[in-house]
Amino acid sequence: MKRRIATLFFAVLFLSVSAQNVTITGRSNKTNTLIRLFAYEDLVNETGTLLDQGQTDAQGHFILEGSVKQILPARVFVGLESVDLILTPNATYDIEIIVPEKKDDVSYFEKELPTIRVKRATDKGIYRQVIYSEEIINAYMTEHFNQIYRGRQLRYIDSIQNAISREVPDIKSDYVKNHNRYKIAAIKLGISTDGGKRIIKDYYDGQPVLYSQSAYIDLFKELFDGYFNSAAYDSHLLNDAFAQGPAALKKYLNTDPLMANNPQLAELITIYNLQILCYGERGTSRLAKDHLNQLKSQTIYPEHKAIISDFFENFNRLAPGAAATEFTLKDRNGNDVSLSDYKDRLVLLQFVDGTSPVSEHQFSELRSLHNQWQDTVQILTIATHDKMEFFMKQFTEKKQDWPLLDLGDQILLLEDYNVRTFPEYILIKRNNKIGEAPAPSPERYLEERVRRLYGK
Repeated sequence: MKRRIATLFFAVLFLSVSAQNVTITGRSNKTNTLIRLFAYEDLVNETGTLLDQGQTDAQGHFILEGSVKQILPARVFVGLESVDLILTPNATYDIEIIVPEKKDDVSYFEKELPTIRVKRATDKGIYRQVIYSEEIINAYMTEHFNQIYRGRQLRYIDSIQNAISREVPDIKSDYVKNHNRYKIAAIKLGISTDGGKRIIKDYYDGQPVLYSQSAYIDLFKELFDGYFNSAAYDSHLLNDAFAQGPAALKKYLNTDPLMANNPQLAELITIYNLQILCYGERGTSRLAKDHLNQLKSQTIYPEHKAIISDFFENFNRLAPGAAATEFTLKDRNGNDVSLSDYKDRLVLLQFVDGTSPVSEHQFSELRSLHNQWQDTVQILTIATHDKMEFFMKQFTEKKQDWPLLDLGDQILLLEDYNVRTFPEYILIKRNNKIGEAPAPSPERYLEERVRRLYGK
């Protein structure tokens, strides 16, 4: 009996250490809207884990709960808009999220971003300290931009560090300390004259790999993007090693002392650069994928296994030949229209939200293409729900006779197709397979891409 009690005690203890509860209560100005909480352990691919989801009520209130094993960057999505947060195990948060109303005359890249106010948090001040530190750094950079970047006056960096020590005293969390350290390092990189060699030596050589620290990973990407092409390597020898396989590549990469002396960092650098090569020409892409798959099977670092898995999941989701996400939406007459209705044809999905000179021009080009394509390509225009009435009027006035579909509340379809801007285009091959995502806009080689896919 005593043994069973002891076993149960250690099991409960293990669970409490491995994952602790986080509770977020709050309010948003977006009522009756989908709200989701993601935590980010894989910042290399920016892949989040869904912790919880629900809906804001009629007054905008919500509650989100989840479990995290360590301090992690997080993101709260209200609809498809998002704000950033930092989650600490066993902490509670009371927040307010304001999503600005959309303005038709403002472009996607100029729109006002949502804001978050953390009214209360039991996270030992970690979120507040990170935000205050960010504000100090940004204020100094704005006020002394010319002196720092053009005059290369390092004394301003000392001033930033002194201001943080003065305004944010008693920082005890290593997470906050590392955040500030790598933010400062990023400023130093901007004024360095040696291509970042000193930054690498001081901040990465012999240092722990901080997978969940966004400031570390952001700087990592800036420093090591294209590292295979650095002066440390001969391009011919590198290409030979790359072609021979992972063992030969690792052996050659280790001729660089940084890579030889930091195996965990070296493997992460290798993974990151191989991922970039996967988007290259076909032969290089195939070899890079082979390298990544073998690394995944051999790595001793669980973080790297997860990073490679996340990469392939993202890479393959909208890759040519992948299954396109099925949907059924209402057309302007209230009839159900499904993607599968057109599985025997090429389909062009057009996602729209509001109007602009760009949108008007592309619709004009699309009308011309529609007249040429006749029955060979089926165009489906998908409008966000709040703009459906506007586009119904436009389709009637312009005599656009292809289906206009209402996105309704299926906003996650935009995520499924990775729609980031409007208008956005996706080409679907026969049997509802991805042809190209995203596809070019109507005035930019779309006709050429359609011809290439026709018959495949």
